[in-house]
Amino acid sequence: MKVSNHEHCDSIRAFDFSTTYAELYADSVENVNDSHIHEKCEIYVNLSGDVSFVVENHIYPINPGDIIITRPFEYHHCVYHSNKLHRHFWILFSPSGNEYLLDVFFNRNSGNANHLFLSPDNTDMLISLCHKMTQEEPSQIKKYYNFFKLINILQNADAVKDNALNYPADIYYAINYINRYFGNDISVYEIAKEAHVSINTLERHFKKALNISPYEYIKKKRLANALKLLLNGCTVAEASSQSGFPDYSSFIALFKKTYGTTPLKYKKNMYNL
Repeated sequence: MKVSNHEHCDSIRAFDFSTTYAELYADSVENVNDSHIHEKCEIYVNLSGDVSFVVENHIYPINPGDIIITRPFEYHHCVYHSNKLHRHFWILFSPSGNEYLLDVFFNRNSGNANHLFLSPDNTDMLISLCHKMTQEEPSQIKKYYNFFKLINILQNADAVKDNALNYPADIYYAINYINRYFGNDISVYEIAKEAHVSINTLERHFKKALNISPYEYIKKKRLANALKLLLNGCTVAEASSQSGFPDYSSFIALFKKTYGTTPLKYKKNMYNL
């Protein structure tokens, strides 16, 4: 059979995804009060709550119906501002091999265009799909139909342009400074000095705005970079040194404490998937 030059075959690599509906308070024991750094794409859909979202060097205010998307290794962190009930959907999936289908995730610079909004009709459709994906047990065809329908809706979403929260200037300066120099031997003292505030002031502002200390933020950025380097073929020693960890043993200990396995085992498991 002769095939037209205009015809071609695209393939979709096998993948799985999870959809979770959560109702949490700031002090809920199930809550994840720490940053997320992982090798998957994530979709967060807000329904209620007094929260904001940190992605890389941006701090986004969040309203009901708002969406946050992140791709692998983007630093992201939900921040609670009160104990108001936080209702949201959370979708995780691996994009490996299917990146060409996911422009909304990959056709942008890291840390940009993460905060999305839709028209009221599309917002209702998106939330309805999320409910179906958490409450129903459909056939495999229906399961993936709903997923790609949701992705198609996101492809038509707009990025929120006015996304600055009214936080002290030293917070934004410090975040940008850390994002640029986390691979170097930097200290909280040095960052506070560059931001023209005291260490105590910087730590207080970080805790209030991000619910994390500057030192913890540096460690998370280094871990995120190390994960990416490991999956890109670097050795454990290379991932450690190139991510700014002061010594090899402290990197391995922190990695195991955070992810429950050693860097070498993590790398081997990911390559065996």
